[in-house]
Amino acid sequence: MQIRVRLTLQFIVIAASILLVAFFYIHFQFKLNLQDEYYDSLRSKALLIAEMVAGKKTDEQEFKIEAPTETASPLVADYPENISIYTPEGKRLYSFNPAPNDIMQAAFDDVRDYGECRFPHGKFSALAIPYQNKAGEDYVVIAESVFDQLHLDNLTQILVLVFLISITLVAVGGWFFARQALAPVSRIMNQVDALLPTDMSHRLETTNQHDELSRLVITFNMLLDRIQQVFGLQKMFLSNISHELKNPLNVIVSQVEVTLQKERSEEEYAATLSSVLSDVKELNEVADKLMQMARINSDGAMIRFQPLRIDELIWQTKETLLKNHPEYTIHFEVVNLPEDEQKLSFNGNEQLLRTALINLMDNGCKFSPDKKVKASLSFSPEGAIIIEFRDNGPGIPQEELPMIFNAFYRSPRTSSIKGSGIGLSLVQSILKLHRIELNVNSRPGHGTTFILNLPVVAKDEAIKG
Repeated sequence: MQIRVRLTLQFIVIAASILLVAFFYIHFQFKLNLQDEYYDSLRSKALLIAEMVAGKKTDEQEFKIEAPTETASPLVADYPENISIYTPEGKRLYSFNPAPNDIMQAAFDDVRDYGECRFPHGKFSALAIPYQNKAGEDYVVIAESVFDQLHLDNLTQILVLVFLISITLVAVGGWFFARQALAPVSRIMNQVDALLPTDMSHRLETTNQHDELSRLVITFNMLLDRIQQVFGLQKMFLSNISHELKNPLNVIVSQVEVTLQKERSEEEYAATLSSVLSDVKELNEVADKLMQMARINSDGAMIRFQPLRIDELIWQTKETLLKNHPEYTIHFEVVNLPEDEQKLSFNGNEQLLRTALINLMDNGCKFSPDKKVKASLSFSPEGAIIIEFRDNGPGIPQEELPMIFNAFYRSPRTSSIKGSGIGLSLVQSILKLHRIELNVNSRPGHGTTFILNLPVVAKDEAIKG
């Protein structure tokens, strides 16, 4: 079922429900008012006849009663209304018309108990009320008449007619309203159909209205921005990865080809193999980083975490890096060491955190002229763990700071330094997985500081990315 038809039907159902409730209430209240007026009229007539007939009488013999016959016609057929006077015990003393005396005793009991009684009598609606004349005699006056439903029937016909007309108008109005309400949706659908996967630069048009559809368009445009960014990263990734893999492979092929052109000495073969080994290690390093990034982005939820001593992790990472790069100098210090050793623990994946710390230390040493990095571990009064890595490099311009975490991004100023451009992107992915906040402070000529703020409360359970 189309939305337009569904909206129209919903309009009809809602409007019909409201009208039915309103019309039933009007009909009910009007009927009550008619009945109240009807019984008020019967009460007035009953009191008037009682006052005229029994107002001054003191003896039942003074009432002149025409005895009804057993074959008398029903009151409905011959008389539109009747008023009778009875004793409290139910003996009839007077009747305006010679109607059958068949009033149930329950009516007199109700008058005695409640002071007034309404009851049906054949096709009549009757009212029984107590009356006391000037002589102090008690009587029961019963007035009955046919309830005229003409006005109620007229109202019912009017309400039915108004209901049908109203529902028709609601159906027509709902159909056109649904069309108008869904017009922006149709426009959005046409614009989406016009989008091509080869050109993601187009965006949906937004209106000045701050409604849900405008928010939907804005959200969809933001989604297109992210998709376009992903496509751009994919293109850049393919371009850069082919470049990063092709260069070392070309160097390896060239070295092997040159070496095989003629007989070489053992020293020349050893030099060639050493160079090839270096290039293979570079390729292996790039492949490892790419595999780690793919693992984090694809199945980060499956990575298991465990409690780690953050100071020991930094120290072990430092020793590993220095073993592979003896020319580096890393100064590590712990500031305001807490007395409670539990505050040194942090839930994380040791291998991934070690990779992130190695990349940050390696970058600092690689870009510092003196190959030195200062690492510090401190603790805030609230219990947060803060790790800083400060180098003496050339610094990073402000306009380049937002781009340093993009995969394969290399600053033109440092393109001469060997690197793949994957390290910081991998670091950011690992830190996000651990919910670690990363800030960068840098000024050209004054070095760069990477600041890691670990969460205050470490969870005992494994964190899922």
